[in-house]
Amino acid sequence: MKRIDTVTSAWDQYELLDTGEGRKLERFGSIVLDRPDPQALWHKSHPEMWVQAQAQFLWADKGERWKVEKGIPENWNMSWEDMTLTLSFKGFKHVGIFPEHAHQWEVVQKLGNRIDGLHMLNLFGYTGAASIAGALSGMKVTHVDASKQTVQTVKENAVLSGLSSEAIRVITEDTLKYMKRLIARGEKFEVIVLDPPAFGRGPKGEVWKIEESLAELLSLLPELLSEKAKLVILNGYAAGYSARTFGELLESALPDGTISYGDVGVAQNDSNRILSTGIYAMWSH
Repeated sequence: MKRIDTVTSAWDQYELLDTGEGRKLERFGSIVLDRPDPQALWHKSHPEMWVQAQAQFLWADKGERWKVEKGIPENWNMSWEDMTLTLSFKGFKHVGIFPEHAHQWEVVQKLGNRIDGLHMLNLFGYTGAASIAGALSGMKVTHVDASKQTVQTVKENAVLSGLSSEAIRVITEDTLKYMKRLIARGEKFEVIVLDPPAFGRGPKGEVWKIEESLAELLSLLPELLSEKAKLVILNGYAAGYSARTFGELLESALPDGTISYGDVGVAQNDSNRILSTGIYAMWSH
């Protein structure tokens, strides 16, 4: 196993402008957001910049909410390479993209461009950035998420990115249940991406707790990977585990391959500062 921290730098559609005092200031496309981030414990580098924010996520006694300037649309688009995603203020403090995963989208696309006929399974797939990256590179993609609203967004994002609405097989289901169904059908994949939350619920109220369910989930991977398997990516957030722990878990499940692991972060503009946003482990063969 080898530790390799990954860092996403700004591109024309995204910038991490500043961080500090438990907040981060980011530009997504044409809109600048001020959002909470527990990792940003330091002082702000450029306090004067924060007046640029056009929307701010606030913690409130009566529930969390977005405070959005008049005239700012509830939905807007942003791009990465050939991929276009629709963003919105509908979902908690998230807007529909994790820009820190741009490094992983690139890994997926390069693999798909290099090898024809790959099958990809994206579990806890959210709004589908990794799925669309795979599909754009020619992979046959199955995307699984428990949220009906999120699954509809995946279909919209596929069309925005120049794919047909049917280009990705999109499934609304509890992840563990669906993995077992795939195994029973004998379906195999060369690429699997997993983004499990610390806690979640399936469409029929199924409870996901990472401390209780992750080991079982990973134990199913060998039965889902084909003999020509190439890549497995496991991401994590806010669950109290180290990147090394994720690496050890992945190596236990998939001993025949190369494991890397580390922090996932975003580079702040005009600074040496890196904001850590999560962890990952990656198996490759």
